[in-house]
Amino acid sequence: MVTLGTIRLDIPVIQAALSGYSDLAMRRLARDFGAPMTFSGLMLDKTAVHLKVWRKGAFILGEDEQPIGGQLLGNEPEMMARAAEIMVEKGYDLIDLNFACPAPKVLARKRGGHFLKEARKAVEIINQVRAKIEIPVTVKLRTSYYQDDVEREGFWAICEGAVKEGIDGLFVHGRAVEQRYRDRADWEVVREVKQRFPETIVFGSGDLFTATEALIRLKASEVDGIIIARGAVGNPWIFSDLQELFRGGDNGKSPSLAEVGEVMDRHFDMILELYEKRKAINYFRKFFVGYSRRHPQRKKSILALMAAKTVEQVKKAIQEWFVEYAIS
Repeated sequence: MVTLGTIRLDIPVIQAALSGYSDLAMRRLARDFGAPMTFSGLMLDKTAVHLKVWRKGAFILGEDEQPIGGQLLGNEPEMMARAAEIMVEKGYDLIDLNFACPAPKVLARKRGGHFLKEARKAVEIINQVRAKIEIPVTVKLRTSYYQDDVEREGFWAICEGAVKEGIDGLFVHGRAVEQRYRDRADWEVVREVKQRFPETIVFGSGDLFTATEALIRLKASEVDGIIIARGAVGNPWIFSDLQELFRGGDNGKSPSLAEVGEVMDRHFDMILELYEKRKAINYFRKFFVGYSRRHPQRKKSILALMAAKTVEQVKKAIQEWFVEYAIS
């Protein structure tokens, strides 16, 4: 059991905010497979004030999603605070301030990971958001901006400022901003954060693609919890496996291809509820690699799925390459 402010999690695991992925459909699957908490898509502070954005699949909240986290991206303290207020009004239970995003277009606008260069302003944002909302607030960070920044002055300044402001948790990804997703994540720095701030809740992330690997990282780093990001794309089984491991069981059997096909079909149906058909098909393609990871004919199955142009063709490809393939 771990707590983030008033939120209690039965296992110390969260599904990350994944821009372009973590919509209502993906979150429902994650919860059904045992994720105790999920995050919706990344919210830009300036768009939070527009009613239209709340009708998008990434931000539609289900009736049974609590606790649900929202990740906020921006660079103006007052605007970030106002956006956080709106997110509370919309039903979010926790606000995570993103000072980690490595996307070039985000950095060019001095958002996300840019704040590793501008720690004082990051702390000001934390201060103003905390002053405006009563629900838990966390901070998402990368360990530095430049890979060769061994001092990590900006990183430690934000951590220290956040702790002084009474932050409810630090979410640390073990890479520099300029690395994006290259090389292996550095979990030693994640471990050091917990050592420096033992009274603060610390979650780590980076390269967690299997439940076994995630649990090893959690124990070795001695942090309070882990955040599953890319490892959950097309792989909701990672959460049921983690539930089993935390209960003292085995990692669990890999799902059969038939089961993978059944979950894919269900996932696609939920996506069709959120988007019009053409958009739903294009959106669902992003999950094909994850779902096909266990397929003995991985490349062929992906190509067959990618070739599908209609709802009927997508469903037929799933049936042929997963459900029927499993019994052939």
